[in-house]
Amino acid sequence: MDSVHYGRGSLNELIGELDRLGGERVMIVTSPTVRRHPELVRRIESMLGTRCVAVYDGVRPHVPYECLQAGLDLLNETRPDVLVTIGAGSVVDAGRALALAAGEGLRDAMELQRWRAVFHPPSTTILPPTNGKALPIVAVPTTLSAAEFSNCGAVTSVERGTKDLLIANELTPRSVILDPELGVTTPAALWVSTGMRALDHAIETVYSPRSGPVTDALALDAIRRLSRALRATVRNPEDVEARSEGQLGAWASYFGEMNLTLGLSHAIGHQIGARHNVQHGWTSCVVLPSVMRWLAPGTLRKQALIAGALGVDTSQLTDAAAAGAAATAVEALVKDLGLPAHLGELGITPGDYPGLADAVMQDLVVAGSPRPVAYSDVIHLLEECA
Repeated sequence: MDSVHYGRGSLNELIGELDRLGGERVMIVTSPTVRRHPELVRRIESMLGTRCVAVYDGVRPHVPYECLQAGLDLLNETRPDVLVTIGAGSVVDAGRALALAAGEGLRDAMELQRWRAVFHPPSTTILPPTNGKALPIVAVPTTLSAAEFSNCGAVTSVERGTKDLLIANELTPRSVILDPELGVTTPAALWVSTGMRALDHAIETVYSPRSGPVTDALALDAIRRLSRALRATVRNPEDVEARSEGQLGAWASYFGEMNLTLGLSHAIGHQIGARHNVQHGWTSCVVLPSVMRWLAPGTLRKQALIAGALGVDTSQLTDAAAAGAAATAVEALVKDLGLPAHLGELGITPGDYPGLADAVMQDLVVAGSPRPVAYSDVIHLLEECA
């Protein structure tokens, strides 16, 4: 990543970024949800002028391979030299997949499966090599998922019922534009649920076995910013400063991801999302507190730090008591935001647990758990989240 522009009016930096990247032919990648706010896409199309050669707005949640075909056909027809993604995490994931497909000269989107990361438990991951020719991406996010800071595109195999990861440094957007005035166009409920996903990034960073003082500092700052900003957004959805604080918190939540691997909450969330079409923010609300409690015996000091960042007065608490308060504070935040807290609210029943647990054990980020994970542990956690 070369640059991040943030604050009110930062969308005005878009043309300068395209000039820097040599972007003369631009394809916009977005979703039907963003299209329901036509003034946003029209504004960017107007800024681009004749540079805009195509708009692909068919991105679906969790990016099934099948939804990418129309975008790939349009890309091969119009031959853009830069992609601009406008929207949530699925949109930037689709942009990454299309950028990779263009670089590899693909005509069939299903061929992207050849580049999916393959995980062999307990800790071996195989990343198929790319030719390094993926199209550059400029990301304009409209939620707080922080997917725009990643080198990893998540796509879903409907046939296998799993979420696949396409991982290569060239898939990291070259530029990100965090404009809170665009954020206000996103409904508060969606905004704060994706903010819970960013909080999940930050919490799993702090107690990762590979964490350190730099990643801790950024992740704890993210937790402080997000817990305040999300509540403020619910109180006043038009609060641009709260939207900006949320964006900065989401940015800080993802720095550690490039130095370590996220863990069990993300592994479970990936597969719930892929198999049951549930947005990731909701999975974090439901799963994260139970995972935190399950991991607490080996992460007491780190979870005590998390509790403090969430606003708990830990000055008179033991590490064990403070760690217990951390998960409770996450549950209180979920309640304050009016978000789901149980798997049953997501339509997931005990009959779904075995298939979910199988898929979770094949998710590469499960290796990032600070405690070894077995199939029976995942079943137990799903039961705890019921």
